[in-house]
Amino acid sequence: MIKTANLIKVLFKNTDRNYVVLTQIVNAIIGLVSGKLIALYILPEDFGAYNIQFATYSLVAAFFINPFIQFVKSTNNSLLTKIGSKYYAYTYIGLMLTGYAFLVSALYFIYDVINFKLYVILFCFMILIGVYNIFSDFFTVKSKLVTYSKFSVLKGLAGLSFLAIFVYFSFDWLTSVELLWYMQIVGLILTLLLFYKNYSFFKSKIEVSYHSFFKRYIRFALPLIFLAFWAWINNFFDRYALEYFLSLKEVGIYNANYGIGSRFFIMLSPIFMIMITPQVYALIKPKVKKRIIIKYFKYYSIIGLALLGVIFITRNLIGNILLSEAYQDGFVIIFWVALAFFILTSIHLFESIFYSENKTKIILYANIVSAVVNIIANIVLIPMYGLVGAAIATVIGFMMQFIVVLYKFNKL
Repeated sequence: MIKTANLIKVLFKNTDRNYVVLTQIVNAIIGLVSGKLIALYILPEDFGAYNIQFATYSLVAAFFINPFIQFVKSTNNSLLTKIGSKYYAYTYIGLMLTGYAFLVSALYFIYDVINFKLYVILFCFMILIGVYNIFSDFFTVKSKLVTYSKFSVLKGLAGLSFLAIFVYFSFDWLTSVELLWYMQIVGLILTLLLFYKNYSFFKSKIEVSYHSFFKRYIRFALPLIFLAFWAWINNFFDRYALEYFLSLKEVGIYNANYGIGSRFFIMLSPIFMIMITPQVYALIKPKVKKRIIIKYFKYYSIIGLALLGVIFITRNLIGNILLSEAYQDGFVIIFWVALAFFILTSIHLFESIFYSENKTKIILYANIVSAVVNIIANIVLIPMYGLVGAAIATVIGFMMQFIVVLYKFNKL
């Protein structure tokens, strides 16, 4: 009882961090409401087509956009303040245009998507989402946690409001797939317009050549690109496998139920990550950090296993409340996806020490093992068990990643 009381005391000690935790919960609820509207008004085939497009964008972003955003985040308090924002802007524009060319080529040549309006939508989305993520990271790095919280909630609320208005008035000037992209864009535009004054654009204090700047970026980005590719496989390969072995309808059903199953631990895990991060990054011995992580993992496991039991018993009820009859073939995977995300978020607890000790190669190795197992499991299980096979493949992949991380954690 005393240990539990101390944990609760730690949880409520920092009001700014609590604001972030509350924000995560609110965002998860917004996601659930959005998922319900999508399930009621958008056919699984259309939702499946959108998710294949989004997965393709995510692959492009893993190579061109995300490493740059991480580079900006890591240099917010150092290089960016010295050389200014100009070179960063040039680099982002170049990377974004290159990534966009790859995205359009993939959609055109692989999926026969010939839709000029959609290409314009994707162009706008790629610009806006990159800027949004840069702003978001800036607020967290500068400890503007309340601003960050309002920033992220507004995006979700704006997108949800657009979707609700659109389906209520039954507008027909957009296809269902375009509507889902517009939902993202409206949220991004409104949020950036209201918060752009909170971001600081830096002017150059020292002169450096663009060549030296870009070389520094490449050295930083290459390992992240390699890691991001394997992480992308873990997160999105199952959608492509489902489309190949089954159809876009099954992709839509799978992704809607996947979103429901994942959100339980998306809401829970930030509470523990926020409590554990300051202690793991403190200047203390690794042995002490390991004891802290194990302590929090025990609490997380108790809560997580109890939650999984409830989800298993009520999975059909959850599906009926949060989705619709059109997606009921996937209700069974809600539990399996929740289990997969319990494992994944547990991994994040243990991985935190590898980040703090600059041993990120371990994270890369674990992701490679998980991705290879994930590919094999999907290819074997989807033809045999359909949607359930894809969900179980995700569980197996994350379990292998957990085993590798836990082994390296114990050896540290």
